[in-house]
Amino acid sequence: MKITADITAPELVAGYDAAFVHKDFRPDMHAIWDLSSLRLVSIPVSEIRKLPPELRDYARKRGDYKAALVPGSATDRMLLRLYLTILKLIGTNIRFRICNTLADAYQWIEENR
Repeated sequence: MKITADITAPELVAGYDAAFVHKDFRPDMHAIWDLSSLRLVSIPVSEIRKLPPELRDYARKRGDYKAALVPGSATDRMLLRLYLTILKLIGTNIRFRICNTLADAYQWIEENR
């Protein structure tokens, strides 16, 4: 998945909905999110707060699922670490990892398949 511009929580949820109904979708399918074009600092905190309940609902529909996140800057990497800590606190079965490059993300996804 590649996000190429700033996105709202409802737009992200709509993208998830589209992925779930795609003919090739499987609940245990891993994902790589290329966030290199996204600037997390430009997304209002009010939008970020909407995501955990939505992601928790999606996590229930998933199997053993890994999601690699590839941010575009060190600042975004730090913000993602904070957001993932919050997701872990509310409980999710999704295994997230923040990767420095797409190559790192692909390598992690392929580990222990």
